[in-house]
Amino acid sequence: MTKIKALVVRWLITLVVVAGLLFLIWKFIIHAEKQTYETPLEPVKTEMAQRGDFEQSINLTGYIEAADMVPVVSFVNGTLETLNVEEGQWVEKDSVIACVDPEPYTLQAQQAEAVYLAAQATYERVKNLFDSNAASRQNLDEAKAQLDAYKAQYDLSMVQLGYTEIKAPVSGTVLSVQSTEGSAVAQGTCVAVLADLNDLEIVLNVPETYYSTIVSNLENVRAEITRSGEEETASARVSIVSPYIDAQSRTFKLTMKIEEGDLLLRPGMFVSVSLVYNRMENVLLLSQKSTTADGSLYMFDPQSSTAKYLGDISLAQGTEYIVIPESYSSVLFITEGQNSVLDGQKVRQI
Repeated sequence: MTKIKALVVRWLITLVVVAGLLFLIWKFIIHAEKQTYETPLEPVKTEMAQRGDFEQSINLTGYIEAADMVPVVSFVNGTLETLNVEEGQWVEKDSVIACVDPEPYTLQAQQAEAVYLAAQATYERVKNLFDSNAASRQNLDEAKAQLDAYKAQYDLSMVQLGYTEIKAPVSGTVLSVQSTEGSAVAQGTCVAVLADLNDLEIVLNVPETYYSTIVSNLENVRAEITRSGEEETASARVSIVSPYIDAQSRTFKLTMKIEEGDLLLRPGMFVSVSLVYNRMENVLLLSQKSTTADGSLYMFDPQSSTAKYLGDISLAQGTEYIVIPESYSSVLFITEGQNSVLDGQKVRQI
């Protein structure tokens, strides 16, 4: 019996100890200080819109062309006897570019001249007979008609003889030489191509969505031309706007005359073009970096320290800036952190 009492006492002691420990744990938990965790405010940078001039533009590419590329062609058949020019050479108008062998045409002109002189003598003889009533009016008219026909043949032979000298139709630089001495040329064969390198242009294929804007604002449309790896630029102004849209590419041709610049341009060069189609002066500008992915803007309310969603309020979009309404001149726009905040969220201005 004594053993049983001792066992019971040990259990009772163990139970009291466990109960005391549970009581202490409970009391500690109840009276422990509650710790709270506050989410840190999202940091944002802000700035106000600045005033300035704004230009809208699109980036295109194209090839430099000469405004007038003139082919120099032969008007007669024959053998090219001499060729007096080479590529890159400047030639004046009416200077002799090349010569076709003139001998066949010289003989042809001599033959025509002989026939013409004989017809002229015949006409003079018939006219004298007519004046003395020894020939009829019909005889005189027939002699006159024959004289005129042979005169025309003689004049044509002289023109053809003159065409054996192939002359420059305009002043310009020789872009290419397309024949060689001793080669056979036919009527219409191109011997060389001339162009005035001081009169250059570029033809751009512009998306049709810009057609109305450009046509209604031609005086302000200009192009800034650059070449890869070059810092110099050249400018150009509109000379021709195509009156139709290409149905396949959905573009229209815009021909621009190159006016000035330090860039050395030549026909055939591939260039990059910034086509400025709209200009606005003294407007409110905000960096494109201030917009979210969908073009929206957030402002900072200093009274409540919250971000407020404005949406897309831009009046015009550019590559670096956007134009915003005048009513936002004193607003603080969130320029960094705008992609991480929500409308009405408390933020921390830094």
